[in-house]
Amino acid sequence: MCTNGQTMKRTCRLLFFSFTLFCANARSHEGHQSKENPPTPLLTESIYNLSSKWKTQDNKEISLSELRGHPAFLAMVYSNCEHACPVIVEDMKRIENALPAKIKSNFSFYLFSFDSVRDIPAQLKKFSQSKKLDSHQWTLFHGSERAVRELAAVLAIHFKKDSKGDFDHSNLISLIDAEGLIRHQQLGLNQNPEEILQKVNELKP
Repeated sequence: MCTNGQTMKRTCRLLFFSFTLFCANARSHEGHQSKENPPTPLLTESIYNLSSKWKTQDNKEISLSELRGHPAFLAMVYSNCEHACPVIVEDMKRIENALPAKIKSNFSFYLFSFDSVRDIPAQLKKFSQSKKLDSHQWTLFHGSERAVRELAAVLAIHFKKDSKGDFDHSNLISLIDAEGLIRHQQLGLNQNPEEILQKVNELKP
């Protein structure tokens, strides 16, 4: 309870303002966000802080923290997708091809599957080969439903599984730094990679 003292009054007003600001911020993140306007993830949240395990297309189990040390481009897709996901992969290949040769080897390319049921490592291996992805720079990941939800939340990606086992999802390519912090996100399909490539120059591989 506030006293009549001037100092205590100022303190109470500050606490009330902070509480109001907190509530307003919380309300702004409620409800479904459209795919065209995804919420902006906090740059202080590293994907390498997530404790979930994933398996690569070579059936190697890893923690995301093991990826620390190199900047990367990453997206969430699934191999049975016939529309958006192939375009996302091609957009990432376009980014890969546009990287200056002297720094390209410093960057990794990660594809995390939404589909915990069908996209087992063997399926991801086939998908990688069908898309002619260089295994030295591209890694595909299969995770549990919980792992998928956690990563999607950090990346501010919305997705929903339908009755056929397919997914409606945000179309985002993220650039992360060597510590797993998001530095830029490219929204949409068939985008000009110029803006995300400009952000590459701000990183220190």
